[in-house]
Amino acid sequence: MEKIMECPSVFRVNDGKRNARIIGSESILDQAMKTGAINQLLNISELPGIVDLPVGMPDIHQGYGFPVGAVAAFRAEDGIVSPGGVGYDINCGVTLMSTGMEIRELKGKTKEIMDSVWENVPVGMKKSRFKPTTDDMSQILEIGLGWAVDNGMATEDDQNMTEHSGTMKSAKWADVSQLAQDRGKNYLGTLGSGNHFMEFQYIDSTFEPELTTKFRLEKGMAYVMIHSGSRGLGHQVAVDYIEKVKKEYPEQKVPDEQLRYAPLGSESAVSYISAMNAAANYGFVNRQVMIHRIRQALGKVFKNTFDPVNARLVYSISHNMATFENDLHGEKILVHRKGATAAHGPGRASGYYRETGHPVIIPGSMGARSYIMVGSQSEKDISFSSSCHGAGRSMSRKMAKETINHMKVIENLEKKGISIKSDSEYSISEEAPESYKDIEEVKESMINSGISRPVVSMFPIFVLKG
Repeated sequence: MEKIMECPSVFRVNDGKRNARIIGSESILDQAMKTGAINQLLNISELPGIVDLPVGMPDIHQGYGFPVGAVAAFRAEDGIVSPGGVGYDINCGVTLMSTGMEIRELKGKTKEIMDSVWENVPVGMKKSRFKPTTDDMSQILEIGLGWAVDNGMATEDDQNMTEHSGTMKSAKWADVSQLAQDRGKNYLGTLGSGNHFMEFQYIDSTFEPELTTKFRLEKGMAYVMIHSGSRGLGHQVAVDYIEKVKKEYPEQKVPDEQLRYAPLGSESAVSYISAMNAAANYGFVNRQVMIHRIRQALGKVFKNTFDPVNARLVYSISHNMATFENDLHGEKILVHRKGATAAHGPGRASGYYRETGHPVIIPGSMGARSYIMVGSQSEKDISFSSSCHGAGRSMSRKMAKETINHMKVIENLEKKGISIKSDSEYSISEEAPESYKDIEEVKESMINSGISRPVVSMFPIFVLKG
């Protein structure tokens, strides 16, 4: 397999007949080429209506159909949508909220805060403390964050600081199966397990003062970062439509069965996109309910000194989505981002962040920094205005669980001043910092490629995991 450098941190890979683009350092690319992720990326290039090349991000690793950390765009008039290309965790995403307090105010109360948040937000496989009605579910699926505003769990400011205002259009609850809805009823406002987390952090470095202020960020302030998605509801939507597409297009010629697709404009494509958007609306609400519960938890600990008005969202952004957008030439395309997130720069973002570009949230591992970045303007959009969504795994969960001692992980985190509370010792091993790529190398890859640049860096105070 040939690799050609197009520009710093941008490579083209070719297996003799197929091409794909990789964003990353040479070491990141070499590591990926030892796995099945690159072949998965090359497979995408064979799908109908693809625009330019499929793109792998620095956090690329093997997944279902598309590798995790992959972006591909398809022409609206003759392209496709692939449920496997979006994946099972629809609108898994990240929400960042200020606590409105400086880190010095949290010190000495870490255990009390951790216990209060743990009590308020179910983690792992724990069920929600309330069960939405059928009417609630239909509204959550169709209007998303508007439901949370109407029910006192979100403010209009929260809505303004959420991608797509927390409401994906053309979402119909009727396109979501009853089984998927039933799975969603039990878990609204819950974190889940795996790589999902709640992490309290503080800003330790700032890089662009004007953007730092615009993004409501301040050095020394404490923030909460939540990584979660549409839970079992989104997973079931993926299962339902992956099977639906397989049955409806049995003769479809694809390089991988996991890449089966529906032609855009077909009934299957329309209903899948509707169901996917409904699951995304649920994902926005799921993270917002957790934000609401965290605000309550902080109020219990700090009582009169905590003002929820100051606990404002910075941004809530999704990954694992397919969205219709216009490319730099104004052509309508459907952009699949699996384990990748939008990085729209100035003039291409919307709402509050239209003039600057919106925040791009890139979590590191639980023992490393996270970065808030912003999309850079570019005459050539090499990634369809997309960025990586994190550090990306360098070790499988199975291998991490078998080789990494969870007590050693806790000990190493404590040496860095980071506390952790988890529902499972296996989760600690699976999510150990050494099972992830170096976030600094990933961040530098995004800068060198011209896709995005850092605004601030954030360091963990404590982590809560399922």
